[in-house]
Amino acid sequence: MRMPLLPRSVVLLAWSCLAFCSGLGLAGIIYFSGRVFDARDLVISDLVSPDDNPRGYAVGAAGIAMASLLLVPGVMRNHLRLRVADQRLAWAGTLLTGAGLTAALAIGVLAPMTHDYTFLHVQLAFAAFIGVCAGTTTHLAAARQRSWAVLGFESCVLLFLGYLYFHPRFFGNTGLVDSLAFLEWLLCANCAVLLWLACYAKPQ
Repeated sequence: MRMPLLPRSVVLLAWSCLAFCSGLGLAGIIYFSGRVFDARDLVISDLVSPDDNPRGYAVGAAGIAMASLLLVPGVMRNHLRLRVADQRLAWAGTLLTGAGLTAALAIGVLAPMTHDYTFLHVQLAFAAFIGVCAGTTTHLAAARQRSWAVLGFESCVLLFLGYLYFHPRFFGNTGLVDSLAFLEWLLCANCAVLLWLACYAKPQ
């Protein structure tokens, strides 16, 4: 019995996650090659910084850029499938997600010219997370997949990101849970799950 083929958008998402994790994983290996490993130091901005990780930032930045590009066709396929249910929400979700992916791509492309936490870099990071989270949640709404659990949770995520934007000194970094690195990777996982849900969302 033949196994059913995965949707093309799911395959692209898998390749995107592989590029992202491989690039940043290798950048992390290089980053910690001369220091003691501490998970609190796995800040994505540091891994792709030419100042903090001069030998490994390029592969990490390439992973982010490649991951962003690989997601674009899948998002467009989701848009074409979901617009039959709600064209306005489908367009809104696609534009928001596209803005987020553009910001992520810019982070990767501009990495060689980024020194320290510049204003532009911080804005791009917030735009990437907010764009993908808000856009993909809107795609789910376009499919009439209005799960109160998902919408409620993502609303809390977006509100928390808004809070962090105005209170950037939130992180105490006394442990893993209150570190910037933990939140960044948690947000990346959240985006991946949302994108996966959108790939399987069926218009109702």
